[in-house]
Amino acid sequence: MELRHLQAFVAVAEELNFRRAAVRLHMSQPPLSQQIKRLEHEVGVALLRRTTRQVELTAAGEAFLREARKTLQSAEAAPRLARQAAAGEIGVVRLGFSGQTSYRVMLLIVRKFRERYPNVRFDILSPLYGGELVDQINQHEVDAGLLRLPVPTEGLCVRELDQHPLAVALPDGHRLAGEWRVGLDDLQGESFISYPTNRGSVVNQLVQAACLQRGYNPNFVQEAPDTHTILSLVGAGSGISLVPMTAGHLKVPGVVLVPVHDAPSVPLALVWREGDRNPALAGLVGLLDEVVAEL
Repeated sequence: MELRHLQAFVAVAEELNFRRAAVRLHMSQPPLSQQIKRLEHEVGVALLRRTTRQVELTAAGEAFLREARKTLQSAEAAPRLARQAAAGEIGVVRLGFSGQTSYRVMLLIVRKFRERYPNVRFDILSPLYGGELVDQINQHEVDAGLLRLPVPTEGLCVRELDQHPLAVALPDGHRLAGEWRVGLDDLQGESFISYPTNRGSVVNQLVQAACLQRGYNPNFVQEAPDTHTILSLVGAGSGISLVPMTAGHLKVPGVVLVPVHDAPSVPLALVWREGDRNPALAGLVGLLDEVVAEL
């Protein structure tokens, strides 16, 4: 079934006059009549009822007209949508991010992307730890991940966006709660609350390595699934924890964050697959200079 036959039928159905329809289509009447006859033969039923004075749609013609219009609209839209998809103006980007301490950067990325590409669907998946995000990126379950470094980066592109210093979360009655900063040596012998050990938490790895460099192994007494829960447990007196300083926006009652001057900062980066051909993802990557400039 050819589009020109559908166009001819729609013109006749809307004009209910072969002469006017032929003028509208910039053709003569005989070829138009032949196109309608071929279409009816292909459909297998009469679509028009013709008399010497008028043209009417049959019941089949009315049903066919609705679908013919939809088909022509889709055919007209298809090239435009294809061009938009190739330019990254429509499509889907799936962004995973590592949770509450990276909210500010995530919101900035989403806001800038929405302003530039309002017709692209932006799916957010969280909270995911760095190791989990790398796995999901490699398995094509997400397109990009906002995560903390270091992570295995073979086959991945990495753009560092920010550095987040670590702070120790303390109950407000703790002996160190009034200090303006502390060192890792000051925390020796404390009970630590950690992120899950089996989910690829970069912060856990950095904390353990930094404490070992100071000659002690941190005493992890409890795990919690996210930063808000960790802070709540600290406030309840279950222990202390090292968390990114950006956790301060969570403002958990009874908890004080004190900078740790000799703890490593935690890099935050956007990571995506090398050679990914998703044009919408390319649009996201193209905004990263603007994101960094605002951080």
